[in-house]
Amino acid sequence: MEQLQQVLSTPPPNWQPPLGAPPNAIAILHASLEHLRNTGDEQFLFLRSTLELLTNHGFLGASDSANNPTPLSGDEEQLLFHCVTGVRHVMLFRWEYFQPSFRSCVRDCLLAIGLGCYSTGSVALPRTFTMACLSSAASFWKRAWTTGASNDTSTQVQQDSQQNYLESLMTTNLMPSMQRFNSTDGQELFSYLNSLLVSPFEQSLQPMELMRRQHTGAMAASFLSLLVGEFTGGNSSARYNLPIEFHRLCHQVFENGNEEDAVSTNGSKSGLDTTLQLSMGALSSFVGFMLNTDNNNNEAINNESLLDMGTSTVSLTFDVLSWEFGASSGKWDFSNGSTKKDGSSVLLRPPQRWREALINPEFLGAMFRVYSAVRVGNQHSLPRSLEEKRGKMAHQLRQLLLQLSSIAGGPIFADENERRAYAGFLLDGCMDALETILTENQQQGRSIEESDFMCAEVIDLVTMLNRLATNFRVQTLSQLTSFPRFLSAMSMVGKWLLEGSLAECERVQGDIECMEGLEWKYEAVSQILQCSEAMADDYWLVSGDAQTASDNLANVLAPLYGHYIACRVRMSSLEEHYLTQQGEDLDEIREMIWEFGVEEEMVSAASLGRLDISASLSTLAGMFQQCVPRLMALFEGVGNFCDMTAAMAALLEEARMLILCACHLLTDECEGETPSIPDAVCNACQLGRPSGNDCLASIVNLIELLRSVAEAQAMKVSAYPKESCLSPLLAKTLMWFFRRWGAAYVLPLSDDYHREGIFARWSTPESASPIISFCATLSLIYFCHWPQEKELQDESTALLLILAKKGPFVRQLMMVSPSFQQIAALHSICASLRHNASQAEIVASMSTFGGHLSVEAVKGYQRLPYSDRARVLTCLVVGCSDMDNDKSNAVLDSCLKAVSNHFWALCEALSNKQAKANDINVQESACLSILLYGGIVCASEMSEPERVSHFITPYLPQLSGLMTYYAADLTICEALLKLFRDYAERYLAMLDRDQCISLFTSSASLLKHYSEQHCKNRVIHKRSEALEGEFEEEQSYQDILCAIQLLIHLGTKDFTDLCNSSKGVETGQITDLIFFGLQQILPLMTQGLLQYPTLCQMYFSLVGFMVETYPEKLCALPFELFSSLLDSLLFGMSHSDSLVSKSSLQGLASLAKEHLKTHALASHLATKGDIIENCSQRLIQEVIFKPIIWDRLEPSGMALLPLAAIDVQKFIGLVSIISQQLGSDDKQQRMHQAFERLIKPQVLAKVAAEGREGRMVRIQFKNNFDAFVRDIHSFLIVK
Repeated sequence: MEQLQQVLSTPPPNWQPPLGAPPNAIAILHASLEHLRNTGDEQFLFLRSTLELLTNHGFLGASDSANNPTPLSGDEEQLLFHCVTGVRHVMLFRWEYFQPSFRSCVRDCLLAIGLGCYSTGSVALPRTFTMACLSSAASFWKRAWTTGASNDTSTQVQQDSQQNYLESLMTTNLMPSMQRFNSTDGQELFSYLNSLLVSPFEQSLQPMELMRRQHTGAMAASFLSLLVGEFTGGNSSARYNLPIEFHRLCHQVFENGNEEDAVSTNGSKSGLDTTLQLSMGALSSFVGFMLNTDNNNNEAINNESLLDMGTSTVSLTFDVLSWEFGASSGKWDFSNGSTKKDGSSVLLRPPQRWREALINPEFLGAMFRVYSAVRVGNQHSLPRSLEEKRGKMAHQLRQLLLQLSSIAGGPIFADENERRAYAGFLLDGCMDALETILTENQQQGRSIEESDFMCAEVIDLVTMLNRLATNFRVQTLSQLTSFPRFLSAMSMVGKWLLEGSLAECERVQGDIECMEGLEWKYEAVSQILQCSEAMADDYWLVSGDAQTASDNLANVLAPLYGHYIACRVRMSSLEEHYLTQQGEDLDEIREMIWEFGVEEEMVSAASLGRLDISASLSTLAGMFQQCVPRLMALFEGVGNFCDMTAAMAALLEEARMLILCACHLLTDECEGETPSIPDAVCNACQLGRPSGNDCLASIVNLIELLRSVAEAQAMKVSAYPKESCLSPLLAKTLMWFFRRWGAAYVLPLSDDYHREGIFARWSTPESASPIISFCATLSLIYFCHWPQEKELQDESTALLLILAKKGPFVRQLMMVSPSFQQIAALHSICASLRHNASQAEIVASMSTFGGHLSVEAVKGYQRLPYSDRARVLTCLVVGCSDMDNDKSNAVLDSCLKAVSNHFWALCEALSNKQAKANDINVQESACLSILLYGGIVCASEMSEPERVSHFITPYLPQLSGLMTYYAADLTICEALLKLFRDYAERYLAMLDRDQCISLFTSSASLLKHYSEQHCKNRVIHKRSEALEGEFEEEQSYQDILCAIQLLIHLGTKDFTDLCNSSKGVETGQITDLIFFGLQQILPLMTQGLLQYPTLCQMYFSLVGFMVETYPEKLCALPFELFSSLLDSLLFGMSHSDSLVSKSSLQGLASLAKEHLKTHALASHLATKGDIIENCSQRLIQEVIFKPIIWDRLEPSGMALLPLAAIDVQKFIGLVSIISQQLGSDDKQQRMHQAFERLIKPQVLAKVAAEGREGRMVRIQFKNNFDAFVRDIHSFLIVK
């Protein structure tokens, strides 16, 4: 040991401390320890020090202190741990160096020490050390698991005197009674461990002997868990310095036993099945002992050693059930991207051979009874250590039961009746436990925070219920007699948690930070809501056989919705009261997280509320009736310019939360889909249903109530926009509600709707017109009086746009709305008004367009940000797009002329030099015009959208010409690039030849002026490490992104074909422009800039498309640019984004194929002759030999094929160089053989062939390449 300490205190050769850090003892110790491990510990210092230290303290040997060991110090414990892990590392990495008998002796020694066979008396070895011993023994067992004595290559190792001496020392002097095993006989090991697992339950044992056996049994179970973990490749498994094929074989043999395709000496039964048999046997013995009436039950559940053994046994069973089946599963298969499952997996499908062990309802019931006995509950007089052990045991039991709840189907069940009975036993046991918790709290009258273990218990139990509902579905669960009880338990627990959270929130007066148990209660409620959502959204409920189940859900579970919204709204109100009172506010990140969490909660709660729409609406109506009168009274008091008080803020938050609840209950998020009324609402409002009329009336009353609230605040905003007690957030929420509600309920689009009930209520122009006019009026007021409220303007324009897109009937109603007409007039007046326009300019513009608008309204609209004005213009263009409506055409013409007249005047002033381009007012006008044109372009969803291209085309040269004046202004440049990009993206399919030519020529001029100013002298700043910094910095390169996207659109085939269809622009001119732009951007695309995801994806989309379409042009680039392009392709092929990597690999393949056909790279190869070899080497070493290959397998093969075909002899030489780096002769030979099978001369000769012959060659190579990669990875990837 002294020799080891001396080695560890001496710095290793050529060692240097970390840069900037002074040398210290800890750094030297770790460096020396790593050096000793890596150099092989030829003097066996790790093993000798371990044996010496254990002997000195009386744990080993026949000294006088052997029966009375002395405890280890902290430093000695740490040293022992590192010694054992060092022994494991050295032996696994130098396995063939050691004699088989020595390896088995060390393995058995560590197993005996870890099991506690030599821990006598009151002093035990530290658990960290014993677990390290067991982990090392498990690693050694796995290392020899698939190797029989007949083919063990290490049997030829020469005898080593040191190994012989140490083996003799361990077996004769220190541990003469140590259990020895045949080196590969796993069944002998399992028999021994089984004896340890059952021995604690023998009768008539002395207390000390019983405690020792219980400890040994617990360690035996822990060893089996570690053994299973080694075979699964868990995060704690050892490194073996062996290829993946070894681990896959071990995994297969341990799972399946002695099969024809696997060499095994472990008998016919697999190690996994034997482990399950041992764990279930030990678990049965433990459960039986705990429930045996002959034993003192209190004594059993308070026996710490017994609890440790039970916990270890349950944990072992859990680990076995987590096994991933298949010879190439889990950690050992990179091709399917799988990762190791844990207990949180939603579905398990164990094999049929496990049926007898797992599908045992009586055993499940016994497990729940044991759980009921060991849970801490309300016993607060227990010693702390005992309380922790019982809590840990209960937690492990819950995890196992949760895992058993994930067995939902497959061959393990004989039939549906057995499957249903299995679910019933789990459901009953879980409900018993939950009802016990409720009863304890009701009897004790305690708050739920008083129990330290209750949080984990409740979360696990409600998660189990959620798992059962998700896996077994309503159809199965509803056939159980306990189904109503299950729903009742869910409702009671949810109510209890919600009311407890509200009581705690009231206790701390809204200070959420001080609430105890907030997180776990939210998580438990979330699980209950998810469970409710899973059942409520079950499609089986719409069948004719589900009426009883639907009634149960509506009558028993649905009332929980009322408790949820009551508590949730009240808590939000209290929190807002506290924050306002303290003058605090949530930071942006926390607020985003909170909003996202509320959104998820509300969606799940809405599914719960829709189980009984009528009752849910009645609950909401009652809460609105209490809130709205107070809210109206608040609005009535507006005008006194009083400050916002905490009570006001709480009231506004209460109203906002109620609106959120109502919106989620009545509508679904339909982004990208046709908005529709939820089926539950449609069914509830059917006229034939008993409560159909009442439900419809409730919805109508709710809408009218919200209209009155929105109107009351909007009127006050128009009169007193600066009043602090008016809430933009409430206004935004109301606009959000009407956007989602109006899109689905007002003039429904689907012809399949039956015109009755809820569909008929707002399906006529007479009933829909007031709604549409009301929405336009709200938007008008907020445009004019709250122009700087960004989020409110977003919702206002979104509301108008979604109404305008509903169809011609809605657009006609919008056109007859006075408010919509006023918005159009405001746009026409303000289209030429900058933010800093003078009073005279405002009056002049108003006189030009006429109308009856007030100066205040115009000034308010004028203050709208230019981007918001552009979105308003988009709404106007879409809303006025019906060509059959003369009024619509007149308004549309007025809106467009207002933009074009102002822009034309600006261009005339600039060209005639009547205005200076650098004048701030002129720059403002240019920004306004560009953004307004962008708003017109965004109206592609209008009726007859080709009118936009007819309007835009004449102004494209002038818009492009602005770049000559403002090339140095990055803001204007970005706006112009975005305008051209959006125009090309949205209207490319409908452009005729002349319009294409105009777009091309204008884009060419735009990009040339842009590149001269912003590409040649652009400095790319260092990437920020902070997340916010990344986002802000990526935003600063939006101009580059827009330019790349514009180039992509300009290069599309339809566009080039259309331009080249007759006289006009040739395709060559278009590709020249695209390559010109690409040449300007290439120097900017450093690896630092390519770290930005969006920029990276767009750049490689452009490069991949251009290389694949026009490889000859890329090959002809100047060498510096070509080198930059090639470097970016080589960078992209190993990128984490599979789309980026595929584009890069396809580009690389196209360049190689082009050179095969035309020798296009000859000039570049003359400058740098190893280009092809470098590409091949990096492709092989950075992609093909790495685990990332599996999501880019095909493009990698298609890139390697032409690269190898360019010069076969050089490629063979490259393979030889790469194989020499492997070291092992066997690996070198296998690699050469694998490449010989892959690279065949007859295949390479036809790489450049076209037609069927070329396709067949590529298909054959693709199949061969897949097998090649699997073969190579099996011995190259080392773990």
